[in-house]
Amino acid sequence: MANSQEILTLEQARCDAMKGADVATLSNLFADDMVWIHASAKADSKAGVLNTIGSGKTKYLEIDCSEQNVRFYGDMAIVGGIADMKLDIAGEVRNLKNRFTIHWMKNGNAWQVVNWQSTSVRPA
Repeated sequence: MANSQEILTLEQARCDAMKGADVATLSNLFADDMVWIHASAKADSKAGVLNTIGSGKTKYLEIDCSEQNVRFYGDMAIVGGIADMKLDIAGEVRNLKNRFTIHWMKNGNAWQVVNWQSTSVRPA
């Protein structure tokens, strides 16, 4: 049985790989049938996310996650939290703050992301 720290360590590895445009690491962390739902409500596939990051169209400059909590349901871990991000999207730098959930599923001996969904947090 996994513990919360193991999942949070994987989360940090995912964030580091996104900032470093490390498509090989992300490919291992993402399940083949992963669904990534952006705060804009656009649904994306593993291939779509990897292509966007690998091509440099979207560059994750900073990712700072807070308020993270991990819940386990059998072979699934669900992480919820707030992501403060700085991105370069097609040459335009944006600061985003999203509330997110990410689902990690145990696949054999490895955990993989099967779903991400985020919602923009509006300034107070």
